[in-house]
Amino acid sequence: MYRVAVCEDEELLRGELCALCGEILRERNVEHGVTPFSSAEALEVDLRRGERFDLLCLDICMEGKSGMELARELQTWDERTGILFITGSDAYLKEGYQVRPIQYLFKPVQREELAEALEADLRRRQVPRILTLRGGGRTLTLPLDQILYFESRNHLLQVRTTGRMQELRGSLSEVERLLPPGQFCRCHNSYLVHLPHVAEVGRRMIVLSDGTRLPVSRGCYTQFQNQLVQFLNGQ
Repeated sequence: MYRVAVCEDEELLRGELCALCGEILRERNVEHGVTPFSSAEALEVDLRRGERFDLLCLDICMEGKSGMELARELQTWDERTGILFITGSDAYLKEGYQVRPIQYLFKPVQREELAEALEADLRRRQVPRILTLRGGGRTLTLPLDQILYFESRNHLLQVRTTGRMQELRGSLSEVERLLPPGQFCRCHNSYLVHLPHVAEVGRRMIVLSDGTRLPVSRGCYTQFQNQLVQFLNGQ
């Protein structure tokens, strides 16, 4: 079952969002449950008790703890739950980028935009979880969500995961053909980056979720930016 938590302190909007989520998921024949929360504190209590949701629809500005604060805390113990921010202002876009939301929706929420966000998260959950690489007599089987980036160096393919660096004979072009579309992009001719792990982007450098810094080449910058925006928007 696909489970959605709607956290919004305005009662009318909370009810509308819950109803819209239910309608959209029923139309797509998705078995689902939608649970309303009037505060981030109430949702956090359930999460820490072990309640599981696939997607959190979080109002950014609420009395007490904000949706942004809850999203940041959630990432310290759960990176798999999707985040969809609901906001009335674009002032938080840069700040929220670091928690890698599925999308931002501006109030009043449009049905079509909410449907696109839900579909994006459903597609994200259909991505293969394991990548198998073979080269030079070696076989690597890697959890896809733990891969940070690939690097081509001296005719060897280096794979950096959240736990270690491994290598085998191969090329970035060969790897690209095996990867799910829209999840990886080159920031440089020698680097292929897993977009969910991008925490910060500059003109000359990107920072990954573990603090690793990788160069951005002039020739790759525009394409990388465009593909990252498409990824964040769930397109």
